[in-house]
Amino acid sequence: MNPLLKGLREPHWTAIDVACTVLLAGVYGVEFNQPADLTGVPQGLAALIVAVAVLPAAARRRWPRTALALVVAGGAAVAALSFSPDPSLAAGFVLYLVPLRFARREALWLLAGSLLVTAAGDIAFGLARHGVYGRGGTRAAAGLLLESGLLLAGAWMIGYLARLQRAYSAGLREQAEQRAREQLAEARRANSEERLRIARELHDVVAHGMSVIAVQAGVANYVAGTRPEEAARALSSIEETSRGALHEMRALLGVLRDEGTSGAGLVPAPRLADLKTLADRTGEAGVRVDLDIHGARPALPAGLDLAAYRVIQEAITNVIKHAATDHCRVAVGYEDQSLNLEITDNGIGAARSTPGPGTGHGITGMRERVGMYGGEFSAAPRPGGGFRVSARFPLTATAA
Repeated sequence: MNPLLKGLREPHWTAIDVACTVLLAGVYGVEFNQPADLTGVPQGLAALIVAVAVLPAAARRRWPRTALALVVAGGAAVAALSFSPDPSLAAGFVLYLVPLRFARREALWLLAGSLLVTAAGDIAFGLARHGVYGRGGTRAAAGLLLESGLLLAGAWMIGYLARLQRAYSAGLREQAEQRAREQLAEARRANSEERLRIARELHDVVAHGMSVIAVQAGVANYVAGTRPEEAARALSSIEETSRGALHEMRALLGVLRDEGTSGAGLVPAPRLADLKTLADRTGEAGVRVDLDIHGARPALPAGLDLAAYRVIQEAITNVIKHAATDHCRVAVGYEDQSLNLEITDNGIGAARSTPGPGTGHGITGMRERVGMYGGEFSAAPRPGGGFRVSARFPLTATAA
């Protein structure tokens, strides 16, 4: 719709209809203002017929069927009684609105009825003038019939095309709204996934850091009186571990900042290349980590690299918290088709602290991380004692 017409409301359109009806009444008044001896119709009756043929058009929006019936019947009467009639403009004016308001079948029936009534008036005009003007009256009637038919059918077709255009525009708007809803749902889904990822990262960072700090604090408290140098070493380890955890948390929470906020000072996300640092920090907490890395390390996607690191970190954290042992083994195998991880310990606390595989947020988080990359994960007590966590990340599908 034209932008100039979008602000118009129903009262405005009604006023426009009234103004158009007044103009049509003037045209009809001039046309039918003929001497009574030529038309055989008194002036008063002629004015009444013109009123019936034109004035109902002003109410075409409120009572379209009634308005159409009156103007078509009045127009046919005007044609039959006029000395030289013109096509019924008022009927075309009302008929334009019919296909916009009614279903196509009903609109076609209304068009057919209008054409029949109008044709009857034109034929009556031809018959009434045939005796006076001979074949000329017949030709005039045929011409009037053709003009009236084209006028009514044209007005109906314009209204129908306008309806199709509105339906097409409405369809485009609906498609745009549907796309907007889908984009909003996708944004919400992505936001939910991002929040879940941040929660998982926070769990890994906090759980590991606090586990190491708790062990070191216990050591410092135990040897504070007898071995102050050992207590100082434990406190230094606590300081280093807490600073590292805070750096990781700042880097993680930085993604929640506004887009315009500078990311300067944020540390990179950890990866498998940082396992030596993780092992050293865990060793300071009293749990030795034996690293067994074999195979040529390929260029891994950043997300998979981080996920593998977090799986190892969480498994080591569980060893510190639950295994009641002083060492564990971490095996990392780089193969052509997969990345294999295995974290094992021989502690005595695993079976008691972990009732079954898949329990606890830590193991759930590890399984989710591996599942994100289509990998395989298992976590269960070992038959001879201790606990085993294994993960396999496929590399070909991830690279694709």
